[in-house]
Amino acid sequence: MPIFSALGAECTVLDYSTKQIESEIMVSKREGYEIEVIEGDMTKNLPFEDESFDIVFNSVSNFYVEDVYHVFNEAYRVLKKTGVLLAGLNNEINYIVDNDEKEIVWQMPFNPLKDEKAKEFMVKENAGIQFSHNMTEQIGGQLKAGFTLVDIYEDTNGFGRLYELNIKSYVSTKSVKL
Repeated sequence: MPIFSALGAECTVLDYSTKQIESEIMVSKREGYEIEVIEGDMTKNLPFEDESFDIVFNSVSNFYVEDVYHVFNEAYRVLKKTGVLLAGLNNEINYIVDNDEKEIVWQMPFNPLKDEKAKEFMVKENAGIQFSHNMTEQIGGQLKAGFTLVDIYEDTNGFGRLYELNIKSYVSTKSVKL
């Protein structure tokens, strides 16, 4: 949000985490910009009117959501015509391998609500409940919501064996509501 604000945007943040909301407020006060913060749940209908925003920025957060289609449908609803969705997406390869990224250990989809072993792993790792999503769900979900994909970028996670092998584990998309 500091970057969007520095570029002149009026910013609204929606986050499920009270701790993250507190951090957003602290940074905005420290850096001297205005921001609206809303504690909310992106798995529910967003608390915004139709066509309220020019840009929706969804950082890499869909892995906390079982149904990504809902997220894209809501983003489409709250964006104005010609509005832009910038989405960071976690490739499911991050859920296939073990912590050392040397062995394939998980069957896809990774869903702790349907796999007790996966749930135990998430609890042990103190990583919250996370879900894998393939590109059909993530990019296809944007297209099914009505977006037009205009750009895509892949990158590594910046560390670990997948990084050393230059295996792309994240995708960023830019989609437009036409």
